[in-house]
Amino acid sequence: MSSGPVPDDVRRFVLTSVPSVPFAEAVLLLRRRSGEALNTDAVARALYTGERAAQEVLQQAEAAGALKRDADGYRFEPRDAALAEAWDRFAACYATHLIGVTQLIHGSSQKSAQLFADAFKLRREP
Repeated sequence: MSSGPVPDDVRRFVLTSVPSVPFAEAVLLLRRRSGEALNTDAVARALYTGERAAQEVLQQAEAAGALKRDADGYRFEPRDAALAEAWDRFAACYATHLIGVTQLIHGSSQKSAQLFADAFKLRREP
């Protein structure tokens, strides 16, 4: 694994399109199983998580255009070639820069959570 920086294109993709590590792991799992459909239970077992959590990330990934759902389950089928290429670049970087990428994902989600929390802070009127 490389300790170098995460490439800029992958960094942008993470910050705009990868909300959590479980989301990334679910998409990458289905990407590795190219063309094979997996149901929610199979994804939950593979990710060592509950069915509800797996269902949430699968629905997020479907809404983001990375996965398609059919009667057999979910499969990796990006909505266009550009998104497929972005996931290919992400997968390659994730394999070689795991710590940097996961820190980037966690940092992004923590920032979003902090912004949400800050919206509820009581402020004095001037």
